[in-house]
Amino acid sequence: MWRCWRLCSGLVVGCAQSLTVEPLPYGLGASPFLHTYGWGLGVYVPVWKTARSGTFWMGDLTSYRTKYEARTRSVYRDQGGRNFVLGKLYYAYPFQLVWGYQYVVAPRTTTSAIQVSLQGGAGPTLMLLKPYYLEIAVPISATQAIIQVDTYDPAKYSYYDIVGEADFYLGFDKLRAVPGLVGQIGCMVDVGRSPTLIRSLALGVRVQGYAQPIQTFYPQPPRSWWTSGYLAFYIGNAWK
Repeated sequence: MWRCWRLCSGLVVGCAQSLTVEPLPYGLGASPFLHTYGWGLGVYVPVWKTARSGTFWMGDLTSYRTKYEARTRSVYRDQGGRNFVLGKLYYAYPFQLVWGYQYVVAPRTTTSAIQVSLQGGAGPTLMLLKPYYLEIAVPISATQAIIQVDTYDPAKYSYYDIVGEADFYLGFDKLRAVPGLVGQIGCMVDVGRSPTLIRSLALGVRVQGYAQPIQTFYPQPPRSWWTSGYLAFYIGNAWK
């Protein structure tokens, strides 16, 4: 009986192992990257050490805007004024690079095309800030005014002084970066029977902290910390 039990156990274990489809050691995927405050483009680089565990790199460059930002109709619209965002101070683009650990909790098998992994990681982040410029009407007489380009200053300009949004290309010479750190936890759901293809849904939560407070919109106060959710669907290939 004991020998029979050991033989049966060995057969069950052998069958279970033969059904598991192991991930290939290396891969590269890309995806539109969505988060609470905007969207952009992201890449995912898994490095599997064993059938169940490995490391990964995730990098993304996205936009950032607060929920308070809304386009306002220009009072000079009939004179060529463009709609603008009243109170906007900067275009903001966070760039983030995360290195972390991942562990497979539900492996892909020959009968199941889904693999689920848990992930955790951290890394550097840079908040890229470009000034948001407006066209301002500056009176030079009782009936005339000239247009000058400036950033929004609530102490100097009211809604009726603003002709409209200035050209986007202005301000790249004043681009600056604020460094910080980012940490994240999440999960990766791989879909598909072939381990050579990356079809991976990533979702999770991030916490970002920056070296100095950042204010991109008035009158919202400067912030050094953000918490956000993220979502991406990476498409790519894996190899040995």
